[in-house]
Order: sequence, then structure tokens, then C-alpha cells
Amino acid sequence: MSVRLYTPARAATLGTGRALMVSLHGCVQTASTLKTAGNWAATAEEYGMVVALPDAPGGGVVLGCWDYYDSNHSRTSPARHDDNLLALVSALTGRTSLGIDPTQVYLSGLSSGGGETMVMGCLAPDVFAGIGINAGPTVGTTSGQIGSVAVSQAQGTATCRSFAGSASASLSSQLTSVIYGSNDTTVATGYNTLNAQIMAGIYGAGATSTFSLAGLAGTNTAGSGMLYADAAGPRVSLIQNTGLGHNWPAGGGPGGSYVSTNSIDYPAYVTGFFFAHNRRVDRSASPSPSPTPTASPTPSPTPTPTAPGATCVTASNAAHAAAGRATSYGVNPYNPYYAVGSLDYLGQGDATVTSLQQTSATRWTKVSGC
Repeated sequence: MSVRLYTPARAATLGTGRALMVSLHGCVQTASTLKTAGNWAATAEEYGMVVALPDAPGGGVVLGCWDYYDSNHSRTSPARHDDNLLALVSALTGRTSLGIDPTQVYLSGLSSGGGETMVMGCLAPDVFAGIGINAGPTVGTTSGQIGSVAVSQAQGTATCRSFAGSASASLSSQLTSVIYGSNDTTVATGYNTLNAQIMAGIYGAGATSTFSLAGLAGTNTAGSGMLYADAAGPRVSLIQNTGLGHNWPAGGGPGGSYVSTNSIDYPAYVTGFFFAHNRRVDRSASPSPSPTPTASPTPSPTPTPTAPGATCVTASNAAHAAAGRATSYGVNPYNPYYAVGSLDYLGQGDATVTSLQQTSATRWTKVSGC
């Protein structure tokens, strides 16, 4: 599973470390599109938040989709992309150089990515403090049920609770944001209200109120908003953005495949909603100074020339990892590797051979050869 990682220059702004947002592409879309057109960078810098954009492992299912389908997802034996996402979060929160606060881990996604976001929010509520569902079908549905609402609130609630299992207690402190467009003709718009109702019901957030989109960041703030709250405040946000189709609502930027610039700035909105209402973060704590950020990995980094006398090693990615020169996660042969310190992308798979040059005691960079 390849991942585009954005590490902001700004330090953490809340709690004891940086927040992490994992954002999932939709079908017939890629993480590369979200990197260039998803409009995450400005929000990441504003909040000092790390953003991870993974590609669906193995090219995804059906049309490059995330495998959110059906009601047989399991936390005890995770598979079908669930394991990849859990491993990704574990790897990133365990990387001390990123300084991520585990109480501020969030997941969002469009379409199948939205469906997978809801699956993971139910499956691992202890991991994800907030989920952002953009035009995602409800948990328990199949690939053939996107065009019309095929489950009830009671069915969706039962499926979500069964996914959570022993982690169900963590649902009491989780947040959900749902957004969709009035012009979506791909996924039935009724799923969005249903998703909000399911999560609000599970959270015990029975008080509702409406809010205006006017004043939100973005280029198109037409539409309506609803909040579902419990006694302590908002838990679920539901937005209908008038004029938006089946697209990621970037609200700015260059645009791209299944990305709309004529929308609210959803990265800004969902991040602000999570930061304002997170029930898990220690708000009395001052953010710990974050390590100096390193360059984000790219699929094809420019090789760095080898300096005379520098330690340089050519080996398989697995050997680099075993020696502490590289890190990875996921399952071979789709597991991506990154150089320690620089986070230079080394390609996928244990057997891929790369050359690494040591530039300091804790930093290795990819070079063309030793």
C-alpha cells in the first residue's frame, strides 16, 4: 500500500502532539489525485496536522475501490484493507519523529473511501477519534446497493455495534462528520442522512439543531447543515452542499478527478470540527515541540549524489529495515518502504533493492548507487 505523507512545518496546536488525518480516495481515483487536488496542505499547516493519503492496496477492488462491502469485517482477524489501515496508523503513531498524539487520529474518505471510513470508525473506535464520511454507503451494504438505500437505521446500527465488539465503549467519545452533494447521482443521497442518524443514535446524540454554511471556507457555501449533540456538545455534523456532485469537496485548488473546487473547503471544515469537539484530547496540556519535519516521500524521488567517504549501503528493503535504515508497514509485496530520517520513498516489497547513504546518526537518504 503506497502512501503520500504530508508533514507540516508547524508544530502541534492541541494536546500533547500532532493530529493525524488519514484520507481515503474514492473509486476510479488515486491518492496522487488527493495529494495534488484534495486541498489538504493548507489545513495541515494551520493545525500542525500530519496527513496520510494511502492508495487502496493491490489496486483496490472492483474499480479501484476500498473494500467496505458486506457485514463480515472483523477486528480480531482484520483483512480486506482493514488490516492495512490499522497497520498504517500503528506505524505512523509509532514513528517518534512525527510526534503524533494517539488521541487525535482521524479518518475521512470519498465514496468507497467514505464507506471504508464508516467501517473503520465502527471497527476500531478506540483508534479513530473522528470519522469524516463523504458520500459513503452505509456499513453492511454491497457493491450493488449504492444507487438506493438498502438498509435501515436499525440494521446499520446493529452492524456497526457488531464491528465494534469489545471496543464499543470507545464509541462514547467518537465524532462523525458527514458531507454530500445535492447533485450526487452515483451514491444515493439518502445514505448520508442515514449514516448521520446511525452514528448519532449510537452516540446518544439526540438533540438536533441546524446551522448555515455561510461563512465556511470554500467557494460554494450553498446548502444546509445539521448538528446532533449530547449533553456535552456536538457529536455528529451533517452537511448537504448544494450543487456538489459525487466529488471530494476541496473548495479550492486545481481540481482533479472526482474533486470539486465548487464546494465548501471540507478539509478545513472537518478538521476544525474534530479539533473543536474532540472528547479524548488533553486540552490542559501544552503541545510538545514537534521534531523538525522532513521532506514528504514521493513515488519517484530524485537520487541524492553519494558524498565521498559517507556510509553507503546497497541492499534489499527488508535488509535495510532489519538494520534500522528503513521503515515499512503492511503485507509484502505491497508494503511501502521509507528511509529512516529523510522518509525517502524506497518502493514496495521486501525484495526491492535500493541504496541508502547515511547523512547523520539518525538519517538515511536514497542515492542512485554506492
